[in-house]
Amino acid sequence: MMRWLLALFISFHTWASTSDSVAFFYGQHQPLAEMTFYPGVVVQPDHISAEELKWLNERGIKTYAYLSVGESDAKDAKGLKVNASWQSQIMDQTSTRWKNHLNTRAKELKARGFYGLFLDTLDSYQLLPQDQQPVQRQALLAAVQSLSEQFQHHLILNRGFELLPWLKGQAERVVAEGLLSHFNPEDNSYKGTSQADQQWLSAQLNTAKALGFAVQVIDYAPFAKRAAMAQQIAKAGFAPWVTDGHLLTWGSSELTPVPRRVIVPFDSTLKPLINTQVHQRLSTLIEYLGYLPDYIDISKEPLPPADKALFAGVVVWAESAAFYRPELVSWLEKVQGKLPELLLGEIPQSPALLAGLGLNLQSLSPKGPFSQTEMASWLKGETALSLKNLEPYSATLAEGAEALISIKAGNGEPVLQGARTDKGAVVLSPWLIDALPLEENRWLINPVALLQKGLGLPPIPAPDVTTESGRRLFTLHIDGDAFPSRARFPGQPFAGEVMEKQIIEHYQLPITVSVIQGEVGPTGMYPKQSPQLEAIARDIFTKPYVEIASHTYSHPFFWSQIAGREKLTEEDTEYGFHLTIPGYNKIDLTKEIDGSIDYINERLAPKDKKVVMMLWSGDAAPGPVALAHARKMGVLNVNGGNTVMTRDNPSLSEIWPIGRPEGDLLYQVYAPIMNENVYTDLWHGPYFGFRRVRETFDITGHPYRLKPFGLYFHFYSATNPAGLQALRDDIGYVLSRPNTPAHLSHYARMAKDFYFSALARDAKGDWLLSSKYLRTLRLPKALGYAQLDASQGLAGATEDGRYLHVVNGDARFALAASASPRKPYLVSANVLLKSWQLPGKVAFKAWQKADLILANAEGCRFVSDQGPSYGGQQKDRLTEFSLPEGDFAGHLACGTQQ
Repeated sequence: MMRWLLALFISFHTWASTSDSVAFFYGQHQPLAEMTFYPGVVVQPDHISAEELKWLNERGIKTYAYLSVGESDAKDAKGLKVNASWQSQIMDQTSTRWKNHLNTRAKELKARGFYGLFLDTLDSYQLLPQDQQPVQRQALLAAVQSLSEQFQHHLILNRGFELLPWLKGQAERVVAEGLLSHFNPEDNSYKGTSQADQQWLSAQLNTAKALGFAVQVIDYAPFAKRAAMAQQIAKAGFAPWVTDGHLLTWGSSELTPVPRRVIVPFDSTLKPLINTQVHQRLSTLIEYLGYLPDYIDISKEPLPPADKALFAGVVVWAESAAFYRPELVSWLEKVQGKLPELLLGEIPQSPALLAGLGLNLQSLSPKGPFSQTEMASWLKGETALSLKNLEPYSATLAEGAEALISIKAGNGEPVLQGARTDKGAVVLSPWLIDALPLEENRWLINPVALLQKGLGLPPIPAPDVTTESGRRLFTLHIDGDAFPSRARFPGQPFAGEVMEKQIIEHYQLPITVSVIQGEVGPTGMYPKQSPQLEAIARDIFTKPYVEIASHTYSHPFFWSQIAGREKLTEEDTEYGFHLTIPGYNKIDLTKEIDGSIDYINERLAPKDKKVVMMLWSGDAAPGPVALAHARKMGVLNVNGGNTVMTRDNPSLSEIWPIGRPEGDLLYQVYAPIMNENVYTDLWHGPYFGFRRVRETFDITGHPYRLKPFGLYFHFYSATNPAGLQALRDDIGYVLSRPNTPAHLSHYARMAKDFYFSALARDAKGDWLLSSKYLRTLRLPKALGYAQLDASQGLAGATEDGRYLHVVNGDARFALAASASPRKPYLVSANVLLKSWQLPGKVAFKAWQKADLILANAEGCRFVSDQGPSYGGQQKDRLTEFSLPEGDFAGHLACGTQQ
């Protein structure tokens, strides 16, 4: 009997249309990304937020609310009998109070936006005395029919076989448990279903099918047996879902999820997430490997169960001993051996936990001088630690473990500093980051290798936001600062004018442009110049390659202070809290965000364009309230992070992740790479310093491509000839290399969608991607090559086979040790694909003259729906096509198709 939170999913994507599975889930942490493989989801309504419900609805996922019709576990419930198995009341279906409860609850759920209802406990009346059952059955039938009418027949029934002949057309599907295995809640055990019971249930389900209901089987089994049992149920002719007996972990249907989440606990009472080492330094590389940091604030919420279907491991980076709350240590002890664990920095006082990771902590501190560092060859980092003044933990190697880092004490005894076992690994402080002068840092260990070999993250196809159509993405965006400043050019034009003529109009690349209302508006800092400034802004915003953003009303400098992460007084600041605007003395988030967007839309934007982005100002570290304002206004948000590195400090430790969650599905997307302010000593000079961003491009491109070409700057770059020339040089640098230009909003959508993408595998072993905006998968060499001819949703792959081009967010493909595709496929292009069907429709957007390189396309032509066709130039096995910039819609004609 289903007493718990249920999440129901019906498979609908093209590659899974034969599955039609329904999934059930009772965890507190809703796995939204994994849910996207299915078009319908039933949830316990009290366990889903308004934003989660809205998100599912916007994704086209039908949301069904769980509703118990036959029983109640409310404390004040008074029924006809107690169900001893669940200690709940079997309710009187003839009771006016119960009828009112069901109708009221249904209306509430309808008003919240649920698509339908999942009706549970339909068989409970059968536990009553025989003489009471007929009247209860009739009243129950009437209740179901009433609920069906309220929800336009969008009902899913748990069993209720005796009612089905009278419910044809009034419910969509029927689910039943225990075809092969069932769960005994009294001793938490799994039992096989007898042959007789299997035959009886199969007959009932086939009868339901004959009546026109979709049918689903839910069985219960330990994790290791679920996938095989699901296939067995499918072979019996029923859509399967197999999970644990309490529905606390994610199950298997004909699709098996690929666990990509890495649990990352943090404690906001000690340090907000944005300031933690694990977020700033390690999460980037977790994401690079294709995994999702699943941050859990242990001061506010419980840690999740050790769900092997969702979680690939646990990373704990403790910056102080106070981090290890008793409940965290207890949880780590409980999940050890179920999920791989990686403990970094400070360590807990738990001998059993540490021994499981290979380390026996000793009570006496070792004495120096220390010497002869030994480190596993694969773990060596960017620099070596100086052993002078070292105060290390004292530890020895546990039995069966492998030493990763060890030193010798003054007495010659070995002192262990890192180890690994089959349960995970541990690396002690200070063997992680070496803090150097001038705020520079270096990894003392190899963080990528540690994640792969210490935590044991296996290679997977990695969703990638740096690349599109096989070339590195290229975005440009301008913060509105200094739009009204006078430039050091003849006539002293406004910086906005110079930027428009010299950069925006000259290159005609997709660019995101923002203004500060308080700088250009009539009630701001320059009311006399406002008409001229607004005219310039209007002209910029009319250009088809410009997308519009706000840079707030007054340019707040300290969003962390607004969010309550730090306390500042005006005396602590050099320029106050925001720009000095007459009559504006206190920051008002509605005015800063909502108001500035409305101002631009009403006074500056052309009729056919609106603000699409909020570009954060100052420290660019907004909290959840500010992010919620932006979401309410329907705009994306970018800026912040601190990815800046040059050859002087070429460390992976300086590369920030894609973004940061702030609860309730709020995300800040970080700027891919920082702006000219940090390359020019806060615009004190040298003003040509922004040329060094090219060093950042190189370092973030090799050996790991971690960021796109993100060129981020301010209007004040146009005030100084050296600054403007540096900007021209940077643009020229990118344009001289393979790139795909796109608006920043395009990147921001992909960046946020990265956290809501999911991977799965089907019964054949094929890989499946579910996403909305992602356009690239990166294949580790260990996985081989995609079999493109039989794939779905892929336009092709780069020549080395490492980057797969996803067309519309979803894909299905097999992998093998080699590849020899025969059909034409895209190798790389500087276009944004909209459709790629061979044979069939091909459509893309080219912001510059289109350059497409195809394989197996000799003699092919792109034929436009408008008439023109375009042949290619053969270069060995590849064919290069050149088409005009703009939107292309047509097809690729090859051979007899021409």
